[in-house]
Amino acid sequence: MSPLPFLLTAMRLPAQAAPSGEVLRINESVLLSAALVSHVAAECNIRVLLIKGPAAALIGARPVRPSLDLDVLLLRSDLQTLLDALGRRGWEPRISEVSEAFPDHSTTLINPRWPSDVDVHWRFPGFYEDESAVFERLWVARQSIELAGRQAWTLSRNDGLLVTLLHALRSPVKGVLHEDVTFGLQEIAASSQEHYDRAIELGALGPLGPVFEMLPETRALDLGEPPFDWVLRTTAQRSATLRLFHLLEIPWSKKPAALWQALFPSRDSISWHDLELRDTSYWQQTSFRFRRLRRSLAEGVQTLKEVREIRARIKK
Repeated sequence: MSPLPFLLTAMRLPAQAAPSGEVLRINESVLLSAALVSHVAAECNIRVLLIKGPAAALIGARPVRPSLDLDVLLLRSDLQTLLDALGRRGWEPRISEVSEAFPDHSTTLINPRWPSDVDVHWRFPGFYEDESAVFERLWVARQSIELAGRQAWTLSRNDGLLVTLLHALRSPVKGVLHEDVTFGLQEIAASSQEHYDRAIELGALGPLGPVFEMLPETRALDLGEPPFDWVLRTTAQRSATLRLFHLLEIPWSKKPAALWQALFPSRDSISWHDLELRDTSYWQQTSFRFRRLRRSLAEGVQTLKEVREIRARIKK
């Protein structure tokens, strides 16, 4: 089945009634899921913005390269409406990491017939003003694009550039994202004051401080301090770091339960790493649990180093 009929089927029918045997390529899947989400949002009369990915590339806010998933942003109050509507089309939330050490900002949706995921954000890490106020400011500046034959809403190019930079700065160890920092710097250099002012409006000045520090027009301005959440996200490059830091910071009365969860995670928590594990018994997951423990021990030195770095950054 070609991509267009596949999309029409996904829009009109529940998953169980759709024809079987279609195989989507990943690039088709991402574009078609953007069209599907935009269609469902309009049908439900809710506002959804496409962020990152093909939408950002289309408006010149990110280098052109293949995307592996779709990212959208909406108001938290509209989240369940979208989840329910997509659920009727076969999309279900991926099991999230079950731990207080991992603050949520999005829900990942999966569908066995689609090779790409949909990340539904109600908050974008790096924008630290009130999440509803951030969305409204982004929405006012939005622009219309067309993806897979469907009209959709995405960020303004300037806002898209800030998202590209924040996403790249949040994962400093991922090499491909260094290109995004270089790209973003080049694109905002000619109007850095304008981007600086917008970063203040969205609560992104602290996270983007290193960027504005490199630009002549803004390096002497107040660059703020990154919030605690940003320090955690940019320093902890592995889940073990977040777990250990969380364990050290919580009251003693909560430590035993947190330690037990870290050493002997539930089946739901384990399944976050590998969806195939969610249909197996606790004991059938034994080999994965041993590999997980062995990996944590091997990364112990780096984990401790990251925890020390987090504490040092917080004390500054």
